[in-house]
Amino acid sequence: MKRCVVVLGILILAIVSVGAAEPVKGIGVGLDLGLPLHVGAIGEYNFGPAYAGLDLGYDMMYEAFWLRVEGGYNVAKPFVNANLGVDLYLSVGGAFDLFIGKEDYYSSGTSFGIGFPITWSYTLEKIPLKFYAKAGPELYFGGGSVVPGLAGSIGGMYVFEI
Repeated sequence: MKRCVVVLGILILAIVSVGAAEPVKGIGVGLDLGLPLHVGAIGEYNFGPAYAGLDLGYDMMYEAFWLRVEGGYNVAKPFVNANLGVDLYLSVGGAFDLFIGKEDYYSSGTSFGIGFPITWSYTLEKIPLKFYAKAGPELYFGGGSVVPGLAGSIGGMYVFEI
């Protein structure tokens, strides 16, 4: 599954690499898929040097409703790969996750996460579509324990320019 998602992401970047644009300032709405296995809707407000985001979804691994509030800093200069013709933009930030699920002997029902995602994004030149991949360390709190982990996601969104 993970290999299929990576190949799909590389394929999308290869197809659309004819022209890249700077990230569009505005409100973005889209979908994301990630690990631990979750699927959700994402909303983001990019106001130039920084961004704020909100994810709502379902985490299939923990069988829980998932809410993520995120914010971060957008690096102004892109990472340019001359061989591929792709300009990737970097963002670094922080995130707070809330999981609300069933209560059983494995889980207290509600848990929290604090993460530090690093995001690589690509925006199409003619259409304001943004594709991204993000990953970073995360600490999960719940049931009287603290568990370190790694969270990541890929997705795309349409950005309404403001």
